[in-house]
Amino acid sequence: MRLSVISIAYNNLKGLQKTLAVFNGQNLSDQLEIVVVDGGSKDGTKEFLESQTLTKNWISEQDKGIYNAMNKGLDMATGDFVWFLNSGDYVEDFAVVEKILLALNQGPDAVYGETMMVDTDGKHLGLRSDYTTRKLPLHLNWTSFRMGMNVGHQSFLIRRNLALTYNEKYRYVADIDWMIRCLRGCKNVVNLNTVIACFTVDGFSSVQRKASNKERYAVLKLHYGFFSNIASHLGILLRKLFSKGKA
Repeated sequence: MRLSVISIAYNNLKGLQKTLAVFNGQNLSDQLEIVVVDGGSKDGTKEFLESQTLTKNWISEQDKGIYNAMNKGLDMATGDFVWFLNSGDYVEDFAVVEKILLALNQGPDAVYGETMMVDTDGKHLGLRSDYTTRKLPLHLNWTSFRMGMNVGHQSFLIRRNLALTYNEKYRYVADIDWMIRCLRGCKNVVNLNTVIACFTVDGFSSVQRKASNKERYAVLKLHYGFFSNIASHLGILLRKLFSKGKA
């Protein structure tokens, strides 16, 4: 099995370098492919990509947003599985990558795991299940997201032939729509029971959060129906009121 690691970047050279660091010096070209889609950055990202030897499969050009860039990454990927590890997301130890590759060789449709939330200095803030109000499900299928996205996008890997394109009409939550649609086609989804990736927590304005919540409501209504969605959002509200999660 060959894994395509897809990283989307835009004016975040330091974040991209952090993302790729764990793969440097690893002689696994027959098992790993690194794909980088840069949105035409002006911070030296293109020059960095030109100078390094880790990946030859990259582009640097203007795009129509992050989900457009992610669709480009899917088109460029040639591996059996795809893993979106966008600039700034990273794996702390290559042993995690080796565990993933071993699991993929067992023939699942998709694998997933936990995400470690970190600050801009890399300090651990806690597991996503603890830091947010959304707990990682023991078993994952397309119905698992009725009360929101409870698996970090960077901690989910799927067979490339089951990875659908992102719906670019969504600005904020195309990832949850994508995962629901992809999981509909999966029969064997494996929980790796480990932290897969680290995600850097940054600011999210109230305007963005309101727009994101509105989009999420529309996506969940589309997939789960009106009445189920109303009940789920009541549960989301209660969870936010009484959960110990910070976000």
